[in-house]
Amino acid sequence: MFSSMYKSSVRIPLFLLLLIPLSAIASTDYQNKVTQLINSGFEPEGVVFEIVGKKGLLDWALPVVVDLSTQLRAKYPRLDIAVVSHGSEQFALTKDQLALNKALQEQLADLQSSEISVHVCGTLAEWRGVEASEFTELVDVAAEGPAQINDYIKLGYVRIRISP
Repeated sequence: MFSSMYKSSVRIPLFLLLLIPLSAIASTDYQNKVTQLINSGFEPEGVVFEIVGKKGLLDWALPVVVDLSTQLRAKYPRLDIAVVSHGSEQFALTKDQLALNKALQEQLADLQSSEISVHVCGTLAEWRGVEASEFTELVDVAAEGPAQINDYIKLGYVRIRISP
């Protein structure tokens, strides 16, 4: 009898412990930051979304940025928002690559129509032999992606990293 009581009392806490990681997975760091910013009632000068990762990341990340921006602007309609892409994913924004990816082209146009600036890293482009003129006109080629982010932070923007 004691052993069956012990087993059942141990199962409940173990079960609860197993649920904790699931709840952490269900909520992302970037969504938490946006939620905190909305709930704080404090409107920053702006928000800069940082995207850095592997090739193909923008196909996933730009819709996330659009969703988060919509949430932020529902609370702060005049909030300035920018995106800085400074990893291998940024090369999806060259004219040649965008011609092959209509969905990404449309997402980028949606960002521009929502007055969300998109920057890519000129230094990384140079290291990879890609000229600034090879990027679409819908993006700004910043001298350095990390420096562009730091410039926004100095202006009072909140940085939110977007990563899967």
